[in-house]
Amino acid sequence: MKDFEKYEEELLQHRRYFHMYPELGLQEEKTSAYIRTYLEKLGYEITFVSPTGMIAELPELKNREKTVVLRAEMDGLPMEEKTGLPFASRNQGCMHACGHDGILAVALTFCGVLAEEKDSFPVNVRFLFEPAEEIGEGAKRMIAAGALENPVPDAFLMFHFAVDMPFGMAVHEGQASAMIAGIGIDVKGKASHWSEANKGIDSIYAGARAIQETHDLNSNYKGAAPCLIGIGTAHGGEYTNIIADSMQLTGNIRACRECDFRALYKELEKRLKRVEEETGAELNLSILKEPVLSFANDPEFTSYAEEIGKDVFGDRFVLEGEEELFLAGDNAYRYFQKTRGIFLVFLSAVPGHEHPLHHPQMEIDEKIFPYSLETVYRMIKKIGECQSEN
Repeated sequence: MKDFEKYEEELLQHRRYFHMYPELGLQEEKTSAYIRTYLEKLGYEITFVSPTGMIAELPELKNREKTVVLRAEMDGLPMEEKTGLPFASRNQGCMHACGHDGILAVALTFCGVLAEEKDSFPVNVRFLFEPAEEIGEGAKRMIAAGALENPVPDAFLMFHFAVDMPFGMAVHEGQASAMIAGIGIDVKGKASHWSEANKGIDSIYAGARAIQETHDLNSNYKGAAPCLIGIGTAHGGEYTNIIADSMQLTGNIRACRECDFRALYKELEKRLKRVEEETGAELNLSILKEPVLSFANDPEFTSYAEEIGKDVFGDRFVLEGEEELFLAGDNAYRYFQKTRGIFLVFLSAVPGHEHPLHHPQMEIDEKIFPYSLETVYRMIKKIGECQSEN
């Protein structure tokens, strides 16, 4: 059995560099340069995806019968880190608060492992170093650049770190993500001086009513699976003595079932019409961007993940069912639409610091990395060998 603990130092070196120098989506220039330099030394062929993405393969593996695609996200989040770690972000206002630094570290180290085994590894691996995942732009750029062509891959693999659950591994049986879309509510009232309030229509009051209706909808609507709708920003008004004539609200709908997504949107429209009638304001609800769709794990690959996960993690492996669906999404659904896929989750909370993803104090238990590397290595090898037999 291969010793993956010997890669720990390399894993930490990569991870801590990326953590110290996070960059926002489509701005990952130093991240991209670091990855490119490492890959070129190993002899990888690289296809550049504007402005910062890369598709990489070893020439020695491209003649293999099967190809597996492995995705690694590159971007950080626009937030100030508050972990106090010695390798905390040195880029003000940016943090790897979603674990992409760890994903990159595992993927890059795996690139090195493959270079060591290029004469014997049974399957070609195509690495996607994807920019702008957090803003939903990365996957479509990678696909447009040929990430799933020449040849069409036999499988797609992705993984994340869950930093609010103790050490282990989890895989969903079946559906593995939610449908998500940003929403906007544009509120139009009528400006007036507050001394003549009867001549105005208060958009801020109407907006507040809309926020209340959204809040109440979560309590009143019973979906087929987990779902919610919420407001994240509210902007309106310019002067203390003027009734605001407009207000803008933005938020999101998240649902594990498309039927609930559609029903929530329709019900909110109905409630906003009632607010219009009662306040005199005009409220327009819209979806801000194309929704992120849900995706599901391939059953055969799930069985491989269960077998390998139990071997690597023992009783700390969890096969999760439909009742454990969660309301996270990923633009990786675009890959799942075109090929069979699997999403692995490595549980990596630091005891006493179980802050969730996208939190300024989020930390990853770094002891997870060698285990993650071994699991990814064995999963891809297993997929290649078993697919070849089929």
